[in-house]
Amino acid sequence: MYMNEIKWDDSEKIIARYAFEKAYQNEMKEIQNTTLEMATNFEEASDVWKLHYYLTTSRKEINRKYDFRYCQLLDFFSSLISQNYISESDLLGLSEDKLTIIRKLIN
Repeated sequence: MYMNEIKWDDSEKIIARYAFEKAYQNEMKEIQNTTLEMATNFEEASDVWKLHYYLTTSRKEINRKYDFRYCQLLDFFSSLISQNYISESDLLGLSEDKLTIIRKLIN
């Protein structure tokens, strides 16, 4: 079965959106914390450009990464679990078939 053939019922769509948003907020909080740490530890003027580079690359990565399309979500969720932005418990309520695919993609 291809990922674009997987059907999502209404309750699964709500769970998927919740997990997606939770991961996004968790990753944004991590970026915020790193930004604050970098800004607090400026030692020289050029550190401003290091911070700028970090924020620019983080923004590009976030924009590329957070693409809510159902045909990509199972792979995306496996990646988010591996990166500890969400846990499998955030996906409870998805069909067992979807959870099995996610588990296989993690390993």
